[in-house]
Amino acid sequence: MKLRLSHPYLLLLVFLLCFTVLSQNSHEGRYLKYIDSAYNILNESPKVAAVYLDSIPEPLKKNIIGHLACYYDLRALISDRNHERLKLYQNYVLALKYAELEENYDVAGKASLELFYNTYLIKKDTSAFKYLEAAKRYYTLSGNKNGLLEVMQMPAYVEFYNGNYQSSNKLILEQLEVYKSIKEDAYYYMYALFMLTSNYLDLGDISNSHKYFKIFKSLEENSTLSLALYKSHLATIYGSMSNLHFKKKNIDSTQYYISQSKELRNAMNEVDRRNFYSLHVDYYDYIKDFEYKNNYIDSLKYFENEVLSKTMDASLNLGDSLLISESELKIEKAKLKNNFKWVVVLIFVLIALIVLFIFKSKKSKKTIKHFEKSNNEYTYLKSNHEKLKVKVRGLEDYISDVKKEIKHISSLDAGVNQRIKIKDLFKNLQLDSSMLLDKMENQLELVNELNIEFFTQLRNGYPQLNDSELIICYYLFVGFKSKEIALFVNSSTRAIEGKRYRISKKMNLQESDLTLADFLNQKFKDTKTEFPQKSRV
Repeated sequence: MKLRLSHPYLLLLVFLLCFTVLSQNSHEGRYLKYIDSAYNILNESPKVAAVYLDSIPEPLKKNIIGHLACYYDLRALISDRNHERLKLYQNYVLALKYAELEENYDVAGKASLELFYNTYLIKKDTSAFKYLEAAKRYYTLSGNKNGLLEVMQMPAYVEFYNGNYQSSNKLILEQLEVYKSIKEDAYYYMYALFMLTSNYLDLGDISNSHKYFKIFKSLEENSTLSLALYKSHLATIYGSMSNLHFKKKNIDSTQYYISQSKELRNAMNEVDRRNFYSLHVDYYDYIKDFEYKNNYIDSLKYFENEVLSKTMDASLNLGDSLLISESELKIEKAKLKNNFKWVVVLIFVLIALIVLFIFKSKKSKKTIKHFEKSNNEYTYLKSNHEKLKVKVRGLEDYISDVKKEIKHISSLDAGVNQRIKIKDLFKNLQLDSSMLLDKMENQLELVNELNIEFFTQLRNGYPQLNDSELIICYYLFVGFKSKEIALFVNSSTRAIEGKRYRISKKMNLQESDLTLADFLNQKFKDTKTEFPQKSRV
């Protein structure tokens, strides 16, 4: 049985369908242009590249669907240009996550390699080698031969980083001609020369270090090489040469290489800048120029404060990712609810069409057939509605799994294992941009299950405390300062201090010599659950 629609209705439906598809493709193409523009301008102006990316509206999953890996790869490159190490790490984690989902193996290989480099460099963690294996696997899948060559350089880098300079040189020299033969990208040859120069400097072999440094400098005009990348490695070499000559008390040579380093200050990473200021302090102390020495001491202090500020900002962004994930969950739930409404509307529209068709039918047999067909269509729509309900139940199951994991962690004995489990749990919550917490969940419900005994005793002993005061007591109990609590609960330090005063007043601690934190630690020490302490920069 065929359901006939008049031509105007049919044309209207076709027009709406085409308009929706074209509109969606137009918007997506428009935002993808921002990614291309950011790539093109990145080397000249990272700030402008960031403006292009900031112009892509939320939700990113909808507006640049299938290109999130490239988006976060760009974010990581911008963080690298701005010397923001923590943001770089975070963006490469997200780039790897979406590259795997989108099967973008080139970006997945690059992100894995960068995560290896940063994890091994910063944390000195041997677990970083899993990223190196992943990079090799992804580059093999994409057929990226140059990427595999970069993976091949990493064992030499590991030896270099661990101070095994002769072993590092041996590995590099065995493949040096291979790196040199890659004419389409001089990076691999440049990086090999950089390690050779640095290794020989650390070995005190000035002759060989100058030999390979001369070849390194010959690549400055190579069009296949990023000038910013070249300068950053050049700054590191000049810094190493300055240090070597200063140790040998070759003051004239030291002064020359220091002057060369000054011209590359903007290309230096955090390590190079710290060494740059420290060397100037030692140099001017040696030549008894105490005025300049004090100036560089001030510069070093300013630099350390700048690094601390960037680190705090990056930590705040990591904390904010949890709130963003919660917002995305609400959006997804709203979409499901909206889709359900549309299903209901479509059902009523179909029923109305069926009823209209039945009343216009002239033959009872034809009317019965039409009714049976309409009934089948209704059953099909009802089945789709059940699928939507299954999706909602899937969200609830995910939330239940998170709760079970929290209960499992709280049952473990306090110690290293528990700290690792808690770190992993919070990391997953922060980095997952999908559905995490139900809208009725809050921080009190989350941490309450990590130390049930503490909250039970605190509620029973001080029923006058509200939920926000209970959570502040808990953060003080596990060792957070007011400033850290303010960052975590998205409030101000002054507001937290005010709440601490009101809590002390409710607990009648005014006449006691104990602070609120000391009181909580003494009274509830038997319930103490060992948490990982926040590192100090």
